[in-house]
Parts: sequence; C-alpha cells; structure tokens
Amino acid sequence: MKAVILAGGYANRLRSVTNNGEIAKTLLPIEAEGKCQPILYFLLDKIKDLKNVDEIIVVVNDMYYSQIKEACKKYKIKTKFTIVSDGSNGPDEAKGANFAILTANKAISKESQDTILVMASDNYFQFDLNKFVDKYNEISSSVCEPINMVISKVYPDSAREFIAKNFGILNIGYDKQIISLDEKPGIENLKTNNVSLALYLFNRLDLNKIVEYMQQNNNDKKKRDSLGYFINYTIHNSPTYTYEIDGEFYDIGTPEEYQKMKPKHTTNDIYNKNTEI
Repeated sequence: MKAVILAGGYANRLRSVTNNGEIAKTLLPIEAEGKCQPILYFLLDKIKDLKNVDEIIVVVNDMYYSQIKEACKKYKIKTKFTIVSDGSNGPDEAKGANFAILTANKAISKESQDTILVMASDNYFQFDLNKFVDKYNEISSSVCEPINMVISKVYPDSAREFIAKNFGILNIGYDKQIISLDEKPGIENLKTNNVSLALYLFNRLDLNKIVEYMQQNNNDKKKRDSLGYFINYTIHNSPTYTYEIDGEFYDIGTPEEYQKMKPKHTTNDIYNKNTEI
C-alpha cells in the first residue's frame, strides 16, 4: 500500500498563525495525546502504525519543499519517503487537491496495483487507520471488484451551518455505498450531516483516472481544485463506500480551529522554523 499526504496548499486562511505564510501549515505544532509536534508528525504516526505501507508520498509545492523535506528527514521511520512538488511557488499559482493527486499518481510506478491511502495534511484524528484498511479489504473481497472508500463523520444538527460551508457532504445509499458528494453545498442545499473527512482509499485503476478527469475539467476551477468532485467522478467507475468514525477530528483550516489544538505552553502563534523538530 502507498500513503499519500497532500501538503501543496498555501493556507491563505491561516496566514495570521503562519507568520504570513512563512511556515507550511502542516508544520504548525499542535498538542494532543501527550505530545507537542507538527501536524505532519501526527499523520506520520498514524501511517507508521499501518501494516504493509511500503512508501509515503508527500506532495508539496516549491515554496515549502525544503521545509517539509527536512521535517520528513527528521522523522524516524524505515518506510521510503518520496517528496514531490506540484510545481507551484505561491498562492497565486496554487494547483488544488486534484492536481496534487495527479502529481502523486505520476510518482507511483505504473506497474504498481497497490491500494492508495490519500489524506489531507492539515487534519488531526484519533481513530485507528488499520480498522479503515481492514474494512476496505473486507468489502473489496466480498463484492469481488475494485472499490474506493471515504472516511466520514456524522455531525450534530447544531453544526449544520458550519459543515455546509466547510466540508463535502455525503449522500449515502444502501449498504453504506455513496450516491454522491455535495462539495460545500451551503445550508440551503444541505441534505445530510454526513461529512467527508478528506481521507480516502483508492484502487489504482480509479486513481489513474485522475489524468482523464483533469483533462476534462482543467478550465473549471471548482472541479479542478476540489477532491470531492473527483470522488463523484470515480463513483461512476467503482462502488464507493463510506467508513463512519467517531472520536475527535479537527480540520485545521482556520485560526479558530488551530486555537483548539495550539500548544498551551507556547505564547507564539507560529512554529519557529529554526527550532529542531
């Protein structure tokens, strides 16, 4: 299995806590589980606990390439690291999540038929990824065909306005199979409280379709940039299931969300890039 971390964004909404973009968002320190470390390291901790991951691919941009590459070097893991850039070098050149998927797919050997775990670089969660992978394998074996799977969480009604503005919303049919994904639909179009958490398992055949998808949608910024639209595209090729989780999950995309995870003993809002990780 390959693990892909999408870290090519510029975190425009977090510029107040990244020293106006000086620090890559995924290197901001957070405090959880008795540790204070960059968001990236919590994700790598989860991947390290997985069985059968033989390569970790981190998609970055030119602006943060050196920072993230150095951080990955300092993280102690035997698994192969591949750091690739999407070629952009500033917010005005941002390529979006689907281009990052395309970049990662190019870095994977054409002969590989491995399942690919894809995750955003700015999320913190507590659930065990092994259970996610086990469920994926169980369903894939039972239906005898390639599948994809999306991690989801059902939010309370009190959060409906928040999730409608900030997440992809899943419409679920029989046997937890996804019918469609509405990307940030707005409260007036919100059909369910079932949120896609930007953590996926793809079969390689469908991940390869990112090439065709990007060719068809290169001039449509929304469809080009947002991964939810690619999920809707793959649904027509392979059964796509949801894996619902409980427990803590944070999408650290705004200063308000970062404040919930910010180290309590730190007075500064930013991670000092000169400090040893």
